[in-house]
Amino acid sequence: MNQDFYNDYAREWTERLRDGKNIVHTYVEKPALLKKIGSVAGKKILCIGCGSGDECNELKNLGASEVVGVDLSPEFIKIAKESFPALEFHQMDMENLSFETNSFDIVVSSLTIHYVPSWQKTLGEIYKVLKPDGRAVISTNHPIRFGSEIKREKEREIFLLGYIRYKDPKLVGDVIGDYLNPRRIDDVWFRNKFPVSYYHKPISEMIKEIRESQFELIDFLEPQPESWVKEKDPSFYNIHSKIPLFIIFEIKKIN
Repeated sequence: MNQDFYNDYAREWTERLRDGKNIVHTYVEKPALLKKIGSVAGKKILCIGCGSGDECNELKNLGASEVVGVDLSPEFIKIAKESFPALEFHQMDMENLSFETNSFDIVVSSLTIHYVPSWQKTLGEIYKVLKPDGRAVISTNHPIRFGSEIKREKEREIFLLGYIRYKDPKLVGDVIGDYLNPRRIDDVWFRNKFPVSYYHKPISEMIKEIRESQFELIDFLEPQPESWVKEKDPSFYNIHSKIPLFIIFEIKKIN
């Protein structure tokens, strides 16, 4: 669950996020997530994997009546409480949410659910704490991007998903990356400073777990960078206007 990793790097992670250096969040995931959440006026919201609490504060400023944040990392919860003392934060496992049944109008999970191998328990907990007709908006790694084989060099990074096929059917070519097979991936982010482990699965498996959890799948999207990113970071825009980084699911609790 990466608790030790996030504890060790919580301060640096927070600094990168607040300085806009965590560009995948700033350019793609956060704008798309907020757009998909929609109006929060008068809503009670739970943020799973709240990190430093910035997202909770933004939702409160957008008109939510109450926002509660939970995270497994005690260091992140400490930072969140220091930064936003008027909000409510708890150290808590997303697979064991200690809230009353039917407590929240909206549950938001930002790039967190891929840290568990199976979504079933987490989705069951989200279903429990949502009010009838409540919605959850969940972002996660896109399996095309994160199923690719990664090679990091000093001046560049290479992400490949494909294969070599020979005209002679007896010759077996190399397959580069692996989209279809669920597995744990160990990686290092932020220029080899931040070790992290997450779980990969294809979109079909994600949808299967959502359907089996009693939720109604309302929508899902594969967000592209906002148009302004083209001027800010043309290389990033060129890549991720064609190849997705994340996928966002909107699901609804069925009465």
